[in-house]
Amino acid sequence: MRRPFPTTALLVIAALLVVSMSEVIVTSGFFESESLVTGPYIDEVIFKVLNQDQRALALQSGDIELDASFFDPVHLQTFEADPDISIFQAENNGYHQLVINCAKYPLNISGFRRAFAYAFNKTKGATEILYGFSVELDSVLPKCNPWCIEDQFTWNYYAAQPEVGNQILDDLNFTINTGTGFRETPDGTPFCVEIAYPACSCDGYSETSQLAVDALRSLGINAEKHAIDFNDYVTRLITHGDYDIAFSTRQFYNNDIDWLAYDFGSEYADFDGENPSSFANDTFDIWIDQLLYGTSYEDVYEASAEMQKILHYNVPVLIAFERTFMQAYRNDQFTGHVEDMGQYMAGPWTLRNMHLINGSFGGSARVAIQQDPCTFNIFSLYSAYCCNAVFENIWPSLYKYSPDITPIPDIATNLVIETHSDNPAVPDGHTRFTVDIVQNATWSDGIPLTADDIAFTYIYAKESAPFGYPAGKLASDMVAVYSPTLSKVVVEYTTESYWHFNNFAYRYIIPVHIFNDSGGIGYEGWNTWNPVFDPNDPHVTCGPFVFSDYVEHDYYRMVRNTQFQYAITPPTTTTNTTSTANNQTTTSDMFWPIMIGTTVITGTGMVVIVYVIARHQNRKV
Repeated sequence: MRRPFPTTALLVIAALLVVSMSEVIVTSGFFESESLVTGPYIDEVIFKVLNQDQRALALQSGDIELDASFFDPVHLQTFEADPDISIFQAENNGYHQLVINCAKYPLNISGFRRAFAYAFNKTKGATEILYGFSVELDSVLPKCNPWCIEDQFTWNYYAAQPEVGNQILDDLNFTINTGTGFRETPDGTPFCVEIAYPACSCDGYSETSQLAVDALRSLGINAEKHAIDFNDYVTRLITHGDYDIAFSTRQFYNNDIDWLAYDFGSEYADFDGENPSSFANDTFDIWIDQLLYGTSYEDVYEASAEMQKILHYNVPVLIAFERTFMQAYRNDQFTGHVEDMGQYMAGPWTLRNMHLINGSFGGSARVAIQQDPCTFNIFSLYSAYCCNAVFENIWPSLYKYSPDITPIPDIATNLVIETHSDNPAVPDGHTRFTVDIVQNATWSDGIPLTADDIAFTYIYAKESAPFGYPAGKLASDMVAVYSPTLSKVVVEYTTESYWHFNNFAYRYIIPVHIFNDSGGIGYEGWNTWNPVFDPNDPHVTCGPFVFSDYVEHDYYRMVRNTQFQYAITPPTTTTNTTSTANNQTTTSDMFWPIMIGTTVITGTGMVVIVYVIARHQNRKV
């Protein structure tokens, strides 16, 4: 029987909501309104498809204002010398990694993977490949993640130690064939390990893959590297396809860690979109329930720490290094850029808040992306790899991640969290969330967004799961979801967990009139829906921008959504002034009152937080 849901867990969520409404760093220090969520102030955003070398030149020439990627440090001095270019530098919430196929012999032998880890030279990669703008990392969690236990490991794989790796392989009977000079498997079979990486001009991909080849050869193992088509590469990873070791970069947009269960749990070793290394380990699995259903910080921390230690020893993925990222952006046309620790300088908060330096409304912001979006289907396993930059600007959710990766309301206005001890009507062991929403949100086809859409979103996830919808697992403990009014939704779980809020609060809301199972896309249609690329498939969204048009390999455009619930009305006031010459009609500029680097807590948000904290404080008395 589970312990009662502790007050501290609820207060953590409440505290995060308070923090998210407080101070946010904005490089200009100016806001037109009292809230970070208000906007946008520009007319359009054009995502331009440019390779790495083109992006640097385009930024210098003014062909783009922002680059969604990090720039190669080789350009640092040039950018620093340009007064029209600013640089945002911070610790990256992500890393370079080598994913090892643990289902393939002999890579399924943990000692083999550990020998490889000892031979791999992370220090050389950090200092030479990325010019010192990175640090070695062993944990699967970035150092900036508060759950990371990097400093607690009793050994590390930083410097190359091939002598240790060779001894491990000798003990495992990986003998060297005197004819070829390469090791054979313990059963006497010759083998070659292939390092796959996506074919692109991305910084460090080929070089890091070569480090892997060098490490394996230092162990007497035949190894090669191959650049493969990006779509083929992604397909192999997410469908457990044919690969040995795959280089990839991993980027996190929050500090959640429940994904550890799905990325490394044995249950998901052959699920598409989960556990790409096909890792299976009984000791790791023992900690999954505590990670997912622990109700206190201490419970979750203990589970995550033990998981990190198990992964460090067994090496289903070899973390190479964590980058110090640098993003460059132009400062001669726009201001209002937001330092976003989750999605960085070209993220949705910058695009919503940036505005022309002269104080007028409008303008076109051009943002470089390194490849064409592969799909606009938000349910697709591929979408996270190529479309997040667009999705976050056009799709709604109850909450978003603020620039400091804490929750901030999107269409939510009020949150009440209850367990049985709060409300006897809530069954023992259950957790109930009641959320009020804004009443002026509108889908891009003019239909109002209501609580019915929100309830249907979670129903859709649950009902689509039997048809392969991968995110359906997040609704597995959801026992009830309903909308008692058009502006209120209730979500109830059969369990108590630290992660329930995260599992529903940030999910994109979908319109019931488009996706319903009686004339709409339906539960089976989740993976065949192909908006934008198939003009016959509906694409109805609700965000600060609306997708407009595209030319493949050239650009993808989105325009300001005039129906957005936090939109402002452009100034249209005109005044006729008489002079000795001719009558002139002038349009007033926007007024940008000074609010130095802060947002103001909205009245609604403050009521919610005070209510939640006060209610549970009263319980303790």
